[in-house]
Amino acid sequence: MCDPNLYNLLILKKVILYTLGIVVLLAVALLLYVRANEPNVPDNTVIAHAGGNIDSLTYTNSREAVEHAITRGVKFIELDIVISPEGEPLAFHSSDDMIDTIYSCDPPHIGEFTAAPLRGKNGKTYTPLTWREINEIFLSHPDLTFVVDKTDDPAMLEKFFPKLKDRMVVECFSMERYKEVTQAGFKQAMLSEEAVSPGAVIAQDLKHLFNSDEPRVDMIAIGRDTYNTNRPLRWFIKLCNIPMAMWSATDQNRAKEMFNNVPTLRMLYTNEL
Repeated sequence: MCDPNLYNLLILKKVILYTLGIVVLLAVALLLYVRANEPNVPDNTVIAHAGGNIDSLTYTNSREAVEHAITRGVKFIELDIVISPEGEPLAFHSSDDMIDTIYSCDPPHIGEFTAAPLRGKNGKTYTPLTWREINEIFLSHPDLTFVVDKTDDPAMLEKFFPKLKDRMVVECFSMERYKEVTQAGFKQAMLSEEAVSPGAVIAQDLKHLFNSDEPRVDMIAIGRDTYNTNRPLRWFIKLCNIPMAMWSATDQNRAKEMFNNVPTLRMLYTNEL
């Protein structure tokens, strides 16, 4: 006669196996599920990285760089937005192309930042951008889209750029920020590679599947090196058909080549315009 304890153990094992099977099938179905939420950006979009290059310099985040990108016909302009000690956004990124300005803190005070022009190692100077100048540029060019790096606080962005919200793409550094930015109604949220993992994306997709108020991950921002070296993540992105914004290409010719060869690539940060 069968031992009742052994019989119960066998039943428990079957339940566990059936449960695991259901979970695996659900995960596979989810991976193969065609993503219904398309990003609010056109295909093959080139982004001027840190405003784009100017006089062969990159990462200036300067007025001159942005204006040069505009003259080149670029419609998506990325700026590195940091918050000053006064709580005001400014465009700032250290770069080997620039001569370091000694500020009392990092990010600098607004007064220090605007007191002198940015100095390039080519001997030229460039105009720094605070939130006031950024608003002025983008509001005078209604066809531009503002791509935001470094700052992902939707309340801060709404406060200082209220009229740009519906044409602002925000890179988000956690899933919580991604959800907040998406639900706040910005043009597009992108989940940064720092927060991207198959588990995190699947978990959020499941939440979306059972609760329409939960946004699905419909755009990720990822570095080219990370994409090339992390094979499991690369195949996961392909299998799930997740649109990508990738940084960066050296020029627009290289950008065209990458758009042709990298599946799901939608936006590409480009230095040389």
